[in-house]
Amino acid sequence: MPQPATILVVDDERGPRESLRLTLHPPYRVLLAAEGQPALSLGEQEAVDVVLLDLRLPGLSGLQVLEQLKAHQPALAVIVVRGSDPYGLVPAERRDLIFAYIPKPFSVAQVRETVNRAVAFRTQ
Repeated sequence: MPQPATILVVDDERGPRESLRLTLHPPYRVLLAAEGQPALSLGEQEAVDVVLLDLRLPGLSGLQVLEQLKAHQPALAVIVVRGSDPYGLVPAERRDLIFAYIPKPFSVAQVRETVNRAVAFRTQ
């Protein structure tokens, strides 16, 4: 039986982090991080397929986390989850690192559909 895809949720706010975990598990294996450095550690230690990332984090910024995760795993699908326009925080030359954008507050259907697309993209 194949292993479920692993989703890493990185958000410093407990509410959205837990909502995403409950939305995605099952069918996915969900890892959680509240800050950038633990997220990078998980990304290096685990076979992560998709990352849901808030760009505003304490410590390392979401943009730094995005760049370092993609440097370590270029095919990783990163979905930015933000309460405002994420592209204002990401320079134009780095926007190609983002697979998709989900605005906060998010709908369960939108999260599941976007993550399903990202997982399918990763397994192609």
